[in-house]
Amino acid sequence: MYMNATILDAQMSGFFDGVDVNLYDLDEKETYKGQIVEGLGGLAELRQLKKQNGSPDALEQAAAQVEMPPLMQPLPVAVRRVKVNKGFMKLVCRLEPAQ
Repeated sequence: MYMNATILDAQMSGFFDGVDVNLYDLDEKETYKGQIVEGLGGLAELRQLKKQNGSPDALEQAAAQVEMPPLMQPLPVAVRRVKVNKGFMKLVCRLEPAQ
């Protein structure tokens, strides 16, 4: 599913597996919690390091290198899947390049 969204705020996940965001769907006028797992500079390297069980210091350094998404700008977002945990929903997303 593709969404025309604005990112309201963003921060690195405490588990170093993506960037947690609050998304505002411009078409549906709804706000969602999400996590960007693809499409940001440095994020693929961080996720690979986590998969290889990198040290906490190495993960912190790699997380500092991740490019954060632009805030309050219309962006194309691809929703890869919906993660539900104890009634809370989070959209797992890929940030698409601007057209």
